[in-house]
Amino acid sequence: VKTTGEGAEFTLRGINLLAGDTHTDVTMVLDHAVPHTASTEVIRNVVTGRARGVFQGRINVHQYAQKTNAKMACNTLLLSDDGEFSTKPELEIFADDVVCGHGATVTEIDHSHLFYLMARGIDEKTARGLLVKAFVAEVIEELDDEAIVEALEARLDNWFVAHG
Repeated sequence: VKTTGEGAEFTLRGINLLAGDTHTDVTMVLDHAVPHTASTEVIRNVVTGRARGVFQGRINVHQYAQKTNAKMACNTLLLSDDGEFSTKPELEIFADDVVCGHGATVTEIDHSHLFYLMARGIDEKTARGLLVKAFVAEVIEELDDEAIVEALEARLDNWFVAHG
């Protein structure tokens, strides 16, 4: 995505659900070429089985793109010991008056959260499903179209029933 108009703003959100022996490579470049632009990128990955994934995200801020505000976050939840996900967030900034940041995490379900839910009578599979939904919620909650939200939630539920 390249900003070519001053004051442009864009948001990219995505969910990758990986299971079995699947592999995905995601490369995104956010290119800020003019001043006063903003971008937000939020990616959530859920990996189970022997699935593998790679995310490479890059934010470019050109010399004249002052007052740029750019954020990138790629977070991954591993549901199995055999799954893998690699992240490579990058910033290349040639302007000096910007606010830019990136981050990446790869984690497992927090066992204290799982224990908390199970101690309240929720079975383990349902508790894990709730935690996966909470993990991807930031991506889904920001959508304005209720039909798309419902379709994504149904797809997530179906994926978790099949692979969670």
